[in-house]
Amino acid sequence: MCRNIYYLVLGVVLGTILGFLVCDDTKKKITKAIQNKAKRLSGCVRSSSEKAEEVMDAVKNAVKG
Repeated sequence: MCRNIYYLVLGVVLGTILGFLVCDDTKKKITKAIQNKAKRLSGCVRSSSEKAEEVMDAVKNAVKG
């Protein structure tokens, strides 16, 4: 959780600084890279929550059986 907040703050700060210093083409590449990283992070969170849900279901079934 803290890592995600760290990346968010870092992205905002770097985006602000680079917004003043970098040309438009480079801005697009940086933005795309940040979006790809965010997609990967959300995919990891989603897969972890799905795994946790599977474990919970297995425990419920074990308790019932």
